[in-house]
Amino acid sequence: MNNKAIIIGCGIAGPVMALALKRVGIDATIYEAQPMPNDTKGAFLGISPNGLNVINDFLPLQEILTDYTPGKISFFNAQNKPIGLIDNAHQKDLYGSETVQLKRGLLNGALRKAAEQAGITIKFGKRLISLSQGHENTVTAFFEDGSQAEGNLLIGCDGIHSATRSCLFQDAIKPTYTGLLSTGGFTMIPGLSNLAGSIRMTFGQRSFFAYALSNKGEVWWFNNISQPDEPSQSELSQLEQAALKEKLLALHKHDPYPIADIIQAAQSIEIYPVYDIPFLPQWHKGRVCLIGDAAHATAPHIGQGASLALEDTVVLAKCIRDLPSLTEAFNRFQSLRQERVQTMIRQARKVGDSKTVPNAFQRFFRDLLLPFFVKMEAKKMDWVYSYKVDWESKIT
Repeated sequence: MNNKAIIIGCGIAGPVMALALKRVGIDATIYEAQPMPNDTKGAFLGISPNGLNVINDFLPLQEILTDYTPGKISFFNAQNKPIGLIDNAHQKDLYGSETVQLKRGLLNGALRKAAEQAGITIKFGKRLISLSQGHENTVTAFFEDGSQAEGNLLIGCDGIHSATRSCLFQDAIKPTYTGLLSTGGFTMIPGLSNLAGSIRMTFGQRSFFAYALSNKGEVWWFNNISQPDEPSQSELSQLEQAALKEKLLALHKHDPYPIADIIQAAQSIEIYPVYDIPFLPQWHKGRVCLIGDAAHATAPHIGQGASLALEDTVVLAKCIRDLPSLTEAFNRFQSLRQERVQTMIRQARKVGDSKTVPNAFQRFFRDLLLPFFVKMEAKKMDWVYSYKVDWESKIT
């Protein structure tokens, strides 16, 4: 009986995975490494229709669309000349919802509370250190605090630096640094209402910068810095906010208004390296399976990381429901998902590469060709946004 699941990670995918398993008759307990919930931590992320439609199966979207920015994107060069546009005005009619940006903490909190209201237990302060699959139909998770948990299956929803992946595959491929650092934050700048309505992305002279106004008038912004050498975590953690602000101001010194004003007004700035996982050949072993960034991390440049993880949850739950063994379910899950996510990972890396600083010759052709490139890419995104899992259909 595969009726008791251990879920590692209580980010975005973990609570939805637990809710999806409950729908197919499996009780799950979520184990999270962080000592307690923190719904103010982190920046923001894009969720497109394919992800929002999964959320809407378990949680009314109006509960998370309380603080957001639009998903329409306007592109500008360093002289503030418009060079491209991705409009999402048609998405709601075509797909049932339209792309938005949401604060990570708000989304995490809403999904966690939905899981708790459904009777799902969430335990904090449980940092996974090892796994055991010694018995035929059980798996045991061992935690740093000395406790352990036993279930019939375990699903790793613990992100790009997944402890589950490290425990499962000792020689697993490590996340790959993409050559970019990302910074970002929130601030208030009076008088920017005329710049509302889209995410404004600027290919600056020395760095890429994007910002948008939320429905509450707050500025949400991020910057990408090209840095070929991967920084250490200690290097970033020791970087003082004042020094980081000065670095960003210097990078954007000659870029259009209000970029410098946004940086100057920032009270707190997040900084982190951008990684992806180009290809993990196996997502599962025995009674353990990885989903989301733990299996197929994609860089954030096309806003699909969270949506792909959400897709995973319902596909995996259906595979477990419909196939006679976990081995068959996990194999089928990977076969159904791998080509799609690999295409997304390649596309995100391609977009990220365009954010590195080109020479004057390359900038000329980028500005000239970007409108055509954007239009072609927007047409290609139909297969991304239209993806919807039918709960009633059977997996074979």
